[in-house]
Amino acid sequence: MERVLGHYSENPADSLKYRAACFLIENMPYHYSYADTILLNQYYDEVDSVMALAKGKSNEIIDSLYDSVTQKYAKYNLATVLDIMILDADYLIKNIDEAFAVWGKNTWSEHVDFDDFCELILPYKVGDGQTLDDWRKFCYERYEESLADRDRCAVFMNNPYIACNLVNENLRKAMNPAINGKKVLPVRRIRTLAHIGWGTCIDYSFMAQAVMMAKGIPCAIDFTPQWPFRSQGHTWNVLKERMGHMAVFEGVGQPVGMPHKKDHKMAKVYRRTYSINKVIEDLLKKEKSVPEIFTTPFIKDVTDEYMETVGLNLKPDVRTEHKYAYLALFDNFKWQPVALGVLSRNEMVFDKVGKDAVYLPVVWEDTCAKAVHDPFILDVNGNVRVLAPNEKNRCKLRLYKKHPYLPHTYGEAYRMRKAKIQASNDPEFKDAVTVHTYHTIENDISIPDSCGYEYRYWRYFSGDYGFVNVAELAFFERDSLHSTKGEIIGTSGAYRPEPEYRKEAAFDGDILTYFDAPTPSDSWVGMDFGHPVDIARVTCIMRGDGNEIEIGNEYELCYWKDGDWVSLGKKIADDIFLEYDDCPSNALFVLHNRTKGIEERIFTYENDRQVWW
Repeated sequence: MERVLGHYSENPADSLKYRAACFLIENMPYHYSYADTILLNQYYDEVDSVMALAKGKSNEIIDSLYDSVTQKYAKYNLATVLDIMILDADYLIKNIDEAFAVWGKNTWSEHVDFDDFCELILPYKVGDGQTLDDWRKFCYERYEESLADRDRCAVFMNNPYIACNLVNENLRKAMNPAINGKKVLPVRRIRTLAHIGWGTCIDYSFMAQAVMMAKGIPCAIDFTPQWPFRSQGHTWNVLKERMGHMAVFEGVGQPVGMPHKKDHKMAKVYRRTYSINKVIEDLLKKEKSVPEIFTTPFIKDVTDEYMETVGLNLKPDVRTEHKYAYLALFDNFKWQPVALGVLSRNEMVFDKVGKDAVYLPVVWEDTCAKAVHDPFILDVNGNVRVLAPNEKNRCKLRLYKKHPYLPHTYGEAYRMRKAKIQASNDPEFKDAVTVHTYHTIENDISIPDSCGYEYRYWRYFSGDYGFVNVAELAFFERDSLHSTKGEIIGTSGAYRPEPEYRKEAAFDGDILTYFDAPTPSDSWVGMDFGHPVDIARVTCIMRGDGNEIEIGNEYELCYWKDGDWVSLGKKIADDIFLEYDDCPSNALFVLHNRTKGIEERIFTYENDRQVWW
């Protein structure tokens, strides 16, 4: 490091490079690489070989080949070493010179001041764990585009949008990305990552950032650690455009300015940085252990760049000696801290908090979150509603699901709209009577007495709106608690060739199998009861993710009280819903399926329905 500083201090013309070297060195503590480079390079070389063999192969074969490599290295727990102990002076000097070269010679970053240059273009690595090879040269040459030609157009001239989109589009075409999260060891050798056509949003953002830095296009990586309404988080890229705004784009994906996850509400957003966050550095020095997200000081809170936020001052319900507290979100299994706050004088202070979410204030003890306050809803107007269960004011809950619909399942369930329940005494339904038309997703419908007739044949009919994707269908005669059985009838065949997708799947008692009709319209499935019957109730569950209440499964309802989940009892489902009497009001609930499945989501119960958080 002394030789690097000496190299630039000798020439007054290099004063800015000297400042850049100082920036890199003073923020180098905590940055790390993996110590066993021989093992890592062996792993990366094998991945390269797999990708060479995978060309033209099916996804199943590619997955099999890749898994064989990753499982081989799964047992290794790689040790790390601080960069400041191993970084070579010549490597750092070369990196600084190359970064200045692309900053000075292109027009895509002329709007970038020195401070932003240090964060967005200068660093010698995209992130920790990256192989310290000649990645800049590789990225610059592999994705060489004639960006200078864009200066022939007045609109394109000096426009970083154009440069970023051109590079990102070429990246997308070269990598042909497909999301896959199976990697045991992440690939952080850029020339290997460039060959992989599938990965996670983190991989794609990492790759895009490397190429943009090599080209002198000012970008960064942003992420939300945990969605406030579902499991997991997300990572993406941002471009610093000429007017100073940070424009979102999907690395190796959609271009700058395209809506990206706009329908996903967020609670916290952070930006990856090279410089040290002094608040988190202080946290690491004072606390024995911290949540995973705050084990690195190289993140910056940018939540207020994405949404309106509020500041919160809360008093803990229990005494604690900790100097820091956290706001946690539920990730379908446990509470995950996402926001850091200062705890002093019996008060927790949190800045830049996203609205429309349920938070649990916690401290971190022995690698676990410990609640120090009741959970609360921070509504869309910034008002706080504490979820302290009211044991005196009890209520009854009727529950149909343990997890809400997400887009990938809602689309299938929504095919129910405009479908019909029809009855007839003719096997070909020539005189079919429509007793119900679905206008939305309705798993449970009642047929009024005014129908006035008994019919032998009953069916679910798709009409002309969409495929029949029925997972479970049941017909109940009037005043009967159990469904009536008959001969299964309906459209022959299935869209898929496997027998488990034929009409019988609608009555097999398994909500993860379904009748996948062979045609998009005028398909149906139902029952011939052998004689006319008076059906008063029909239950129908569409193709989904198995999160509806499944008959025969054991469930347990819990609510949050005094820092832990309290059970309201276990029940075996005998219908497509569960009922729990004598539940506390104003409580936060979670419903577990103790028989199978892993997805479950917290909810409140308001106006006789589940409200998911």
